[in-house]
Formats: sequence, C-alpha cells, structure tokens
Amino acid sequence: NAWASLTKRRELSLDLGLMRDGEEYDFLSLIFDCIQHGGRRPPLLPSQFAAELETKSFTNGKVDKPLVKRLYEAAFKEQ
Repeated sequence: NAWASLTKRRELSLDLGLMRDGEEYDFLSLIFDCIQHGGRRPPLLPSQFAAELETKSFTNGKVDKPLVKRLYEAAFKEQ
C-alpha cells in the first residue's frame, strides 16, 4: 500500500537504471549506486499521472493510454 512505500527504508528501493555499464557490483556497491535518493516517491495523483503518461509512447497509444489512465485512477481511488 502507499503507506508502506512511504515508510520503507530507502535501501529497500533500488533504481537499477542507475547501474553503470561495465561495472561489476557487490551488494554494497549496488546499494550505493542504485539507492533512490530520499526513498520511494509517494504515488502520483491521477492528474499528475495522466500528465506524465502523455510524455510516454505506446504501440497502440490511442487505445492504451486512456485504458492505463483509467486503471491507474481506479487503483488510486481503491487505496
């Protein structure tokens, strides 16, 4: 749930996209390079998510974007 994602220790949330090409990692160096600074972000409001979604491309964006937007909004309201 959203509360859990706000309260987990930041080293439990890694951004593997921050890994450097060609780098061999052990556990500590992986944590050091890939920690998301400040921990996990809280979930976006549906309006913020919709705006962010518009910057993304989908294979079938005409159908998929509205569907993803509706699914996110429903899941957000359910929490």
